[in-house]
Amino acid sequence: MPAQLHLPTVLVLYKTALLAGALSTLHVRHRAVRPRGLALLATAFLLLAFGSALAGMGEYEAVPYWLWTHLSLLMGTAGYALYWAGMRGLSGRRRIRAVWVAAVPIAWLVLGLATQFPLENLPRAAAFHLTAALALVASVWEVLRDHRREPLPSRWPLAALLCLSAAIYATRLFYIVNDAATADGFALAFYIQILCHFGIALMIATLSKERAEARLEQAAQTDPLTGLGNRRWFVSRLPADLPPGSALALLDLDLFKQINDRFGHAAGDRVLVEFARNAAGQLRDYDLLARFGGEEFVLYLPTVAEKEATAVAERLRASTQALQIREGGTAITVSVSLGLAWIDRAGTPLDDWLRAADAALYEAKSQGRNRVVRAAPPAQRSHPASAGR
Repeated sequence: MPAQLHLPTVLVLYKTALLAGALSTLHVRHRAVRPRGLALLATAFLLLAFGSALAGMGEYEAVPYWLWTHLSLLMGTAGYALYWAGMRGLSGRRRIRAVWVAAVPIAWLVLGLATQFPLENLPRAAAFHLTAALALVASVWEVLRDHRREPLPSRWPLAALLCLSAAIYATRLFYIVNDAATADGFALAFYIQILCHFGIALMIATLSKERAEARLEQAAQTDPLTGLGNRRWFVSRLPADLPPGSALALLDLDLFKQINDRFGHAAGDRVLVEFARNAAGQLRDYDLLARFGGEEFVLYLPTVAEKEATAVAERLRASTQALQIREGGTAITVSVSLGLAWIDRAGTPLDDWLRAADAALYEAKSQGRNRVVRAAPPAQRSHPASAGR
């Protein structure tokens, strides 16, 4: 075994890596937008480091043999139980009940006290390696199961490092069970674990940073009251050239100022929220609905026939009129006017279609509100090459 993988030296570096992981995770937690799980992960790193340090002290007879063998196993298994719970929280899942986390180390402690198996090096190592491998596999599952809901790029390298760490523990467990474990093998395994711990700590920090950036981006593109996208979000998701066979609509709540004046702005906010919730529930997953500002909303329907677009608009109008919103025992009458533009050709700028929908919306208001008016197609612009022909 090369000198750089001398087992006592590697174990010192292993403890250092764990302490560095704990400090790094605590630093990330202090700056994180959503620090869930980070405190548990930092505690897990510390428990693993202290358990390793206790075992090292025991080897030099600085601690009674029966004490360090039982306590180091308790700290090691508790550390990896917390590790799994921390990864679950970091990934985005709900917290797991403390009793389930505590059950793992307590079960090993009770079994150890009853049978005294921790007094033997290989059985104690087998229990630790089994717990570590299972906790790491469970952590991989936690990290990847939320990938679609929150597709952060760092999830994949984090899962890969966790998987590598689990594979190392599983391999060492195989050698322990088959009585083929050697000091050289342990040194190499702990050396790879050092690299894994540093990499995992780095990926935890990266995931937290990506999450903060994603939330800032979401906040910049989301209407805070209704949860819908705002104008910036809407425009960024539209195709560069609106294709024929799609529709654009402007929606404006009727007499909204009167609702605010009569019932108060809190009631007006409730109307906006209920309208947005109701409208979003009427649409397909790939339709785009956004709040343009005030009581005005905009809708884009891709791949829709002209009659179907009109039917969708009428359905939104009717379902809005049927909303049941009460304030102080009084029903709030809600209705919406819509200006609908069906895209019948390519090459016309978005602003032209918006102006056409806005003109139709104005016409709907003029005709008495609570209605859908079809927009006249905007005038076709001449291409520079054909001007003057």
